[in-house]
Amino acid sequence: MRCKYCNSEKVVKKGFNPNRKQRYLCKSCNRTFVENAERNYYPHNYKELAVRMFCEGMTMMAIARVLKVPYQTVRTWIRREGEKALKKI
Repeated sequence: MRCKYCNSEKVVKKGFNPNRKQRYLCKSCNRTFVENAERNYYPHNYKELAVRMFCEGMTMMAIARVLKVPYQTVRTWIRREGEKALKKI
């Protein structure tokens, strides 16, 4: 087993993640990771739709309910788009 961040072989087991998959700790870079981790990505149009809904006056909580995504995800999408807009100014 090799660390997915620094490619070191100094890796030890370090418990399980909430999905009950084995977690590992790299002794070289001191980072934890899960082998073959699966990520949930939402379609790009969800992000655009969330930002449009927010601009139209919908609350973040309502957007999260409608799109069936976590509130924190909606908050992150809107914050990042706002930061992008500020950089353009």
